[in-house]
Amino acid sequence: MLNVDGRARVMPPETSGRYFAVSPFPQRLSSPRSSATPRMNVLLDLYGVLLDHEKMFRGYRERLAELLTARFGGDPDAWRRAHDEAWVTYVQRVNATDWESRGYADVVDELDARHLAEMFDRAGVRAPRTDVLSVSRELEREAMARVNARYPDARTAIERLRAAGHKVYVATGGSETNDAALRGAGLIDLIDGIFTGHSQNAQKGQSRYWRDIPTQLATKPGDCVLVDDRLDYLEAAASVGILALLLDRKGAQRPEAMPSYVQATLRNLAGLPHWVELRAAPNLR
Repeated sequence: MLNVDGRARVMPPETSGRYFAVSPFPQRLSSPRSSATPRMNVLLDLYGVLLDHEKMFRGYRERLAELLTARFGGDPDAWRRAHDEAWVTYVQRVNATDWESRGYADVVDELDARHLAEMFDRAGVRAPRTDVLSVSRELEREAMARVNARYPDARTAIERLRAAGHKVYVATGGSETNDAALRGAGLIDLIDGIFTGHSQNAQKGQSRYWRDIPTQLATKPGDCVLVDDRLDYLEAAASVGILALLLDRKGAQRPEAMPSYVQATLRNLAGLPHWVELRAAPNLR
């Protein structure tokens, strides 16, 4: 459902229509580059880097209540209350889960199905007779596609990277429906592929999430760079050789306390294309 990583974080649902490592999205803005300047594979976190997770969470909550009311009846306010109450128990289950003993997909699918079933119970509406998980995924995808939570600097940065010939991917700790969030943000056609908790069957804070990504992209770890707003995710990626850039939009991290695995810190995405071009220069590789 949300950005499940073994710890609660207020982020919107992300799960349905499975994407394995690289999704065949259109690549409209890529352009030929000189062979003297190698291509980089840029991995962008979804919530916190491309999308505002708080804006998405609020928008998703509203759209979901509208969809549930239209499809199953009840009152929108009752659905919103049911969502908020069920979310509390969802977070508790996330935090109580033993993530090492089970695969990501099994855990998240079970959590998401229980969350929707509990919403129906709290709203006093009969739950659908069909597979609850499938209904959950369908609703998540439709609700997220109706919310634009894009940060103002996201689209321009991606366009500049692609125009320079670099590949741009999304790496999220969420599940399969993240393409819907990108569609709602108007970014889907600019992304070369999506890595999710489902496609990697791991959390972003685990090295096994990142270990096979360079191979899946037919490249070396040093030709991949992750831009994320969480140090634990950057550390996991760096442990397999992927370059790590911290996006610190609020200036919360002190430069003198920055871990050695962080290559650089950005306050926004405006400077990302320039950093990637410098890194891709032959004399730095």
